[in-house]
Formats: sequence, structure tokens, C-alpha cells
Amino acid sequence: MMTRDWYAWIDLMPPKPDDFHVTGEVQAGNPGILAQLCVREPQGINPRILLLDLHLVQQPGMWTQVVTWVQARYDKVLSPQSQRYDKVEIFSGGVSVAQVDVQEVH
Repeated sequence: MMTRDWYAWIDLMPPKPDDFHVTGEVQAGNPGILAQLCVREPQGINPRILLLDLHLVQQPGMWTQVVTWVQARYDKVLSPQSQRYDKVEIFSGGVSVAQVDVQEVH
């Protein structure tokens, strides 16, 4: 699976609550494919590394068979008790496809 342009950040700008985001692009066989990022179960040993699973979902209908890049995105609103992440690792079919350092935006 081809992926590119991964970026992860925690938005610490006022007002509260803080929020966490991960974005990237995945190569898909047609524009009717959606890329979804879901929390991987179980998470790993290190609570500072968020593990996400990347799933490609074909939408119903007729789609031109042309290779295209589709955006994958994960968003989470953080509570004051939420874990702060240093890294994100993204998996597809049990294989790691990307590792991203988390940036803090002030």
C-alpha cells in the first residue's frame, strides 16, 4: 500500500478542549474508495505511541478505475485526563505503513 504526507498534531490553542489530529494520503484504485483510520486494538505496551489501523472502504456505485490519492484522517477531542502522544504508528493488514512524530501547535 502506497501512502504519503503523514502529519500528526495536538492543537493546544485556546479555547479548550485540546484536540488531536492525524492526516495522510493513501493511493486507491478509484475515487470511490474512502480511507478510514481507527484505533488499533489492542494498543501497544507504550501508552505514548498511538496505534491506528488504516482501512479502505469501497463506496457503492460505478467508479472510474483510475488510481488516485485519497485523504485519511483521525480526529479526537482531548479531555484533561487524556493521554498525550509522542508518536503515531499506522498499520494496514497488520503491517506498519507509517510512523509519525506528533507536533504540538501552540
